[in-house]
Amino acid sequence: MKRFNSALFLASAASMALATAASAQTPPGPNDGDPYLHGAGATAVQEVVWQEQDCLDTSIAARPCPVPGSPLLAGFASNYLPTGSGAGRQAWRNITPQLTTFGSPYNTWDTVQFAFSESSTSASELTQYNTNVGPYGLKPIQVPKFVLPVAIAYNPVYATQGGNQYRFQVNSSFPASTTQINGTPVGGLRLPRPAYCGIFNGTITNWNNATLQTANGGVSLGDPADASWSSVGAPIRLVGRMDRSGTTDIFTRALAAHCSGGGIYLTNAEALPYNRGGAVPNFSSVRADTPYSPTSTAPLAGTTNMIGNQYYNVSTGTILSVPGGLASNPASGASGTGRYLMADGSGAVAAAIAAAPDIGTTRVVNGKVGYIGADFIANAATGNPNLFAAALSRPSAPTTFDLPSAAAASTAIGTILPPESNSTGAFANYPSSPSRSNPLDWVPNLAGSTSGYPITGTTQMLLHTCYKPTNLPYIKGWLGYNVGAPTDVFTNSTTGLLTQSNIGALPAPWQRAVTQTFLTNSTEVSNGQTLGALNLWLAAGGSNHCASVGILPGETQQGL
Repeated sequence: MKRFNSALFLASAASMALATAASAQTPPGPNDGDPYLHGAGATAVQEVVWQEQDCLDTSIAARPCPVPGSPLLAGFASNYLPTGSGAGRQAWRNITPQLTTFGSPYNTWDTVQFAFSESSTSASELTQYNTNVGPYGLKPIQVPKFVLPVAIAYNPVYATQGGNQYRFQVNSSFPASTTQINGTPVGGLRLPRPAYCGIFNGTITNWNNATLQTANGGVSLGDPADASWSSVGAPIRLVGRMDRSGTTDIFTRALAAHCSGGGIYLTNAEALPYNRGGAVPNFSSVRADTPYSPTSTAPLAGTTNMIGNQYYNVSTGTILSVPGGLASNPASGASGTGRYLMADGSGAVAAAIAAAPDIGTTRVVNGKVGYIGADFIANAATGNPNLFAAALSRPSAPTTFDLPSAAAASTAIGTILPPESNSTGAFANYPSSPSRSNPLDWVPNLAGSTSGYPITGTTQMLLHTCYKPTNLPYIKGWLGYNVGAPTDVFTNSTTGLLTQSNIGALPAPWQRAVTQTFLTNSTEVSNGQTLGALNLWLAAGGSNHCASVGILPGETQQGL
């Protein structure tokens, strides 16, 4: 499985955003002929997706499988391009060339066999899918694959002075369950709901705020060696996503639900609050498909601008500016501005937060905090040791604090059942709404969950019903590993690959529903309707319910 550097995938994302049907007079084949499954989308889960691919690929010498000798899919090979959820869904619902050129032998992908997105696809996107891809892929499928806790991540070093590092002080009396995940320290500053709502609505702008000290059991968050803490503290510097992001969607959904009417966050969206009619920054020169430009039509989480005119450049490790708006950086010695520093993709968010302090001369401060998939924090298999996570409370349990662990994520989804299911996940209550036949109904709203980590969502795997016979075993086999078949090498709650990355596995009812709906021609019956007869299960083009899919010019096989 090939990794892609940030410059390549940003260029690819922009190319995908600009691809249109006019770019090909003759519809291209649904596979460019290489042996790889192609996918694009969410950056929050890019590391765990790559881990899964490497685990299943027998050509990888050092596979990250936590159980040696686990069954493998012989011949499995797949590439994943982390473009952001919005660009991934766009690739999935189009049959036009994706124009993602990154060198031989990967040249140009004609289409993708899968995509990942934390945001749900929409009714309008399904209409586009049915027009563009339906003749070749038949029905669209959207199935939750990961349960993703979104961490409120911070750098434990908030300032440096004369060679000394000043680190946030966490109350030593707090139990390990709120400062460690799987025995590894991850920080654990406590942020009750009013505190994280205040931080991300821009009303709490300094880490020495009394609300935060109270949340820390009355203990100052400042390093005891830092003589300047009581007078100037450290600015709170927000970091957010420049691209259309499913992680942003999960984050804004939680803030809209938890923050006393949402505050500035009015609804969930793949873009933060921004006012396109005001004197705001324009990031289109950095990323063509950014939602933060006056000409974008991407939905926003609110219309009060929270976007500063600066972004973190991963290549240079510096903060650069774009035209318009106001800076996100505060002046030396000042509190935060309440405006987001932007970063393109989860990797850039992680790098921005983990960067060395950069404001001031003698006492140089950092203070950055942002939202990111929990697979990026210190304890995760692919995490950053300089990225710590806060423990959060939820409205229904204001004195209970959870870290963004796999267990806390799975708990958050545990009280929600799949569509048309009984308590075990078996097919039941047909016909009803939510419905198994509606892809939109497979995305649970976890913002209203009454247990587990409060900022949790699911990452959807976007699929087609019909695949080329050569691709079908691999796409089915890969999804099967996430529902415990043929082994729990991915899903084991202690040793599983997901647990090691702070990603929750689907609970047993969801695993059963996914297996019976999409991976088998199920004989489960509800009110006289056989589940398999709904024809939602993955099949080979030219056979079964995929017998009618189109044959594209120059293709000898049907399906995708």
